[in-house]
Amino acid sequence: MSKCQLTTKDFAIVKTMLDRLAWSGGPLVALLRRKLASAQVVFSNEADADVVTLNSRVTFSVDGGAPHTRIVAHGPMDGMVGQIIPITVPRGLALLGLRKGQSISIDCGRGATETICVDEIHYQPEAARPGIATPDLRPDPSERRFPVLVFSADEPQALGVPGKIRHISTNGDDPGPSAA
Repeated sequence: MSKCQLTTKDFAIVKTMLDRLAWSGGPLVALLRRKLASAQVVFSNEADADVVTLNSRVTFSVDGGAPHTRIVAHGPMDGMVGQIIPITVPRGLALLGLRKGQSISIDCGRGATETICVDEIHYQPEAARPGIATPDLRPDPSERRFPVLVFSADEPQALGVPGKIRHISTNGDDPGPSAA
């Protein structure tokens, strides 16, 4: 199997699946081991836009047959019959981490195999993040965003410093906290 790219979150989910299913054996466990062994693990903000990640909407074909468009999801979702493919089934797991144009052969059980090819990636959550400015859809490192704690839009203050109660009234009819 050629290299696949998994985000740290996707890798953790696949690893947890293997830990829970390792006792059972079978084609899904073998595929989980193959995925983990061949994975290039990246942070979500470094994931390539042409890679299938969880919640990506992809078009794929099986053994060169008719194309199918599905959302690769962690598990079955109520009300989304026919729209998702969970990674708890071999085809869904096989798609995870593949690039557009890449294919993989998987064991279907009873000696049968099938080849799954990623034809198109219509949506990838990591590539759809706001603030992505570079042509390859990766964030520009100089534009990294970090969470900022805001206590007041007027007067930001440090953590641990007690805030002051302010009374602001534009029309004079609000008695403020002293009325309570």
